[in-house]
Amino acid sequence: MHIKRLGQVGITVPDVERVAAFYEQIVGLEISERVDGAVFLRCNTEHHCLGLYPGSRRGLHHLGLEVHDQTALESVQKTLTEHRLEPESDEFSHPGIGQSLCYRDPDGNLLEFYEGMQHIDRTLVPRETRPIKFGHITFHTIDMERSLAFYTNLLGFRISDTVDNVVTWIRCNQDHHGIAFLEDGQSKVNHYCLDLADWQAIKVICDHLTRNHVPIIYGPSRHGPGDNIFIYIPDPAGNIIELSTEMLQIWDELSYRPKNWTNEPGTVDIWRALAQPKHMLAGEGRDFNDWTEGSPVIGAGWDVLQSGDFTALDPAAKITTPTPTVPEFRIEIPAFTLTAQDPTDHIKALVVANRRFSTGGGLSVAVDIAVEVHGTEHNPFDADPDDPRLGSGSISLIDDTTGIVLNFEISNRQVLALRELFVVSTPGGDTGALQPMSDPVLTDVGIEPGSWHRYEIRYYPGEDRPLAPGADRAEWYVDGRQVHAVNWVATVEPPAAPVIKPARFSVNMAIFTLMDDLPDGLGGTIPGLDPKYKRTIFGQGVTARWRNLDVTDVGEKWHIQTGEAK
Repeated sequence: MHIKRLGQVGITVPDVERVAAFYEQIVGLEISERVDGAVFLRCNTEHHCLGLYPGSRRGLHHLGLEVHDQTALESVQKTLTEHRLEPESDEFSHPGIGQSLCYRDPDGNLLEFYEGMQHIDRTLVPRETRPIKFGHITFHTIDMERSLAFYTNLLGFRISDTVDNVVTWIRCNQDHHGIAFLEDGQSKVNHYCLDLADWQAIKVICDHLTRNHVPIIYGPSRHGPGDNIFIYIPDPAGNIIELSTEMLQIWDELSYRPKNWTNEPGTVDIWRALAQPKHMLAGEGRDFNDWTEGSPVIGAGWDVLQSGDFTALDPAAKITTPTPTVPEFRIEIPAFTLTAQDPTDHIKALVVANRRFSTGGGLSVAVDIAVEVHGTEHNPFDADPDDPRLGSGSISLIDDTTGIVLNFEISNRQVLALRELFVVSTPGGDTGALQPMSDPVLTDVGIEPGSWHRYEIRYYPGEDRPLAPGADRAEWYVDGRQVHAVNWVATVEPPAAPVIKPARFSVNMAIFTLMDDLPDGLGGTIPGLDPKYKRTIFGQGVTARWRNLDVTDVGEKWHIQTGEAK
């Protein structure tokens, strides 16, 4: 057996010093050395368990596999050479280790095989708690069978447990696993683990994380495979760190038999049987709406709407993404240029979350928004310059299966609440019984240009009974005050079933105009400022900013609910 243990990991991050400070102050590691822009941190007397390397993106730099001795290192080299694998350069900074060799695994991950590590006699600075060693790593793999063949046949790892053909845990020593593989067609790190001493250390660090406003992504609980207690947290670069204790020890290699676990939440969370968050399964430390450490937003849980040849972003738009010091998303359009003679004319910018949210027992979307509209003082309609129809920033919920839209449209001083229903394909087909509908309501809210306010939309599905569909309800709130509410029942041929109810909403940040005629749901229209889309742009522009977005199941929003939605 060539490999003694997984001894250390190297990670590339965009801001080494900031991430290093997190691992010192929050996780409890200690900087042992800085070399060529890289920072090395330790958790015990050994030189390092973690290396942070400068890079434009976060990702694996290398995984350190310690071998028993010089003979074992030579054996690794001989085995890999016999299988026609070429060594990689190891001319990067890696202080504190003995002689080393580098090769890549079938997914392209750089492996550093090394003999021994320097010990540091200097006493560690006291911390709330600290890890005791590097634990394990989980990779996304393109080809599970190929990866397992490499690690087991060439490096001597053994399979510990599996979940069908989706996840496999392998070991090189008595620890239940040093590496796990998640097959999903990608090649990257999902998470890496630092081991803590015991359950008490888990409790201490959970309190420490709470005091320092570091979210716990998943846990505390106990895994089935490995039997270890865990929590998962993000670092500032978006890496996922598992902090764990009580890993199963396998001492009897002859009698141990791998178990194939059921693919269900109770396998990875045996205390609560809760599923892992979707962003964690994707290897993302922070969710699509967590911008506290900065985010590109576009491509990180959000996309600009594309529909055929139409791109929902004005060519004049300038996007400013969140940073740790200014964690807000900003779209600035000095003067609109995007126009069309159809309903897409409404959209000057639309950024949509690439996830759909189940309505369940109800859904709440809340966000802080600040909007500045300019160039509307001399509009061609003699309308109020603060009329949101001329230009607005928005937060909206859209269910594209039923055509339901719930929307806030915000100008300099006025706030519009809007519910719309577009005719889409329904279970019973379009018989003409369901009419498109819009009911814009100008609220009594008074705001100032560029001022921050919190906007929340709540949706409650009505409870249906035989031949008696329950009324759906939507509520609009500004700074915690309800400013509008509406109940409705939508059926294909009222009052008979099937009832048309939203199932999954998308969440959208947008800049809009709304100047055409709108359908009233009864076959008539609500007159607009520019029904033929001839003068929808006249030099106006909008700057909109969003921050602190929260999407919540209404049933989980409050610890105690004092009343039911009516």
